[in-house]
Amino acid sequence: MYIIAALLTALYTATAASKAKGSTTTLPSRSTPLSDVTFVVFDTETTGFSPTKDRILECGAVKCRNGKIIEEKTWLINPEREIHYWAQQAHGITQQELTNQPTFKAFYPEFRDFIRGSVLVAHNARFDVSFMSEEIKRADFPIPRNRIIDSLKLFRKWFPDAKSHTLSELAAYAEIDADVFHRALADSRYVYLILDKQLEKRKDIKTLGDLYGDAGGTLKF
Repeated sequence: MYIIAALLTALYTATAASKAKGSTTTLPSRSTPLSDVTFVVFDTETTGFSPTKDRILECGAVKCRNGKIIEEKTWLINPEREIHYWAQQAHGITQQELTNQPTFKAFYPEFRDFIRGSVLVAHNARFDVSFMSEEIKRADFPIPRNRIIDSLKLFRKWFPDAKSHTLSELAAYAEIDADVFHRALADSRYVYLILDKQLEKRKDIKTLGDLYGDAGGTLKF
């Protein structure tokens, strides 16, 4: 009996170690060439402006590498609360559209898998990061280690003469064809297109560290 118990304990320990090892993902370093970096540009739409009182109701993400889109995803999320009128006026998402959608806790594992091993990019990233961080904590998930580039700070450096640095103004300034705004996937695509177009021109940006420098550093969840 003791031998069987010992064998079962050893088997459990080995399995747990194997799973832990398999779940460890190496993130790119500052010296990594940009061509070897997987980026995920993401955006969220919310019920309001408060990360503690409001909730995420839509997330969109574009995964890209070396100038090519690998995959795109969009998720509607049941926020389990009312949408503020002025927020709904911006993104146009109704309560009825969200009733049968998964909650954040059900949605998040798919997003976590989607961003694994990548560097994240978001426009006005502090907003999206603050909401995502609060949601992750409430759902009792581990905080991801991905670095986040704020494209607002990056584009302010790259486009100092732009009229403003809202996404709609930047898309026009960078001559990106864009019509729908304040929807998570569409906004993610615009950020990707502006970023990719500029990286083709800026030959001095060769490594991830170079890009971090222009962006004034990175954010973390």
